[in-house]
Amino acid sequence: MDFAAKRAVVTGAASGIGEAIAAELAARGARVLLADIDEAGLEASAAAIGDAAAWQRCDVSDHAQVEALAATARERMGGCDFVFANAGVITTGRMVKMKPADVDWILGVNVRGAWSTAAVFARMMQDQPDGGHVVFTGSEHSLGFQHAGAAIYTASKHAVLGLAEVLRAEAPANLKVSVFCPGLVATALGGSPRPERSAHPSPQSEASRMVQARGMTAREAAQRALDGVAEGAFYIVTHPHSLRAAETRFHEVEQAFAAQAPWFEGAEKWDVNVVMAEVAAELKKR
Repeated sequence: MDFAAKRAVVTGAASGIGEAIAAELAARGARVLLADIDEAGLEASAAAIGDAAAWQRCDVSDHAQVEALAATARERMGGCDFVFANAGVITTGRMVKMKPADVDWILGVNVRGAWSTAAVFARMMQDQPDGGHVVFTGSEHSLGFQHAGAAIYTASKHAVLGLAEVLRAEAPANLKVSVFCPGLVATALGGSPRPERSAHPSPQSEASRMVQARGMTAREAAQRALDGVAEGAFYIVTHPHSLRAAETRFHEVEQAFAAQAPWFEGAEKWDVNVVMAEVAAELKKR
């Protein structure tokens, strides 16, 4: 797949992975519409890219703003070939001590925002002659990796994987889907700004900044993301150690089924996909 002359929209593009994806898309010949709530960051990112970039403020947790972003993509670029549902935020803390407002913020951006972005642009793309490609930014947390202090973020990235998997199952032939699951990347994710105070990023501890700084560069992560999209991969991964967590989870699940719900002849009678197909066939006969 070639990105030359393609049209792309990237959310969370004022900094970090989103900014790097937008820059890499432009370097590979695409036109890019950058979206974020950080207007100053957007303007600077677009200016650094040059004529191939435009920008629009968009809070992805507000469905109407995502629809407005899609309208701009139609007006300025005539449509969209790739949308990167990349916007994401995090606030760390022990699960039982998280504040409801923080939980609502993380889920609003990471889950509701990913759904809005994917749903709005998928509808646009599937009506285009050449279709399009939806790319969700998940995380190694989507695959089984976890660490203390990131319960709500981890839950949100599990949800993103779920959205991607179901969209892939529902999508028409002209709509492709990928989920990008990077590990530690050197960004300022922990200092994500909130819409109500977008000029003032959330405070980030020194330890958090030091940890984040030791991650893979955003540029390398972006390059790997686009290489995976170009290959048509569903899962796009970056950090080898993440596989260990995924394997640990799978083995534990496998052992649970072996002990508690081993396979038996006819067990598929409870498979919801099989049941739905049977019901559809019965209804069609009436």
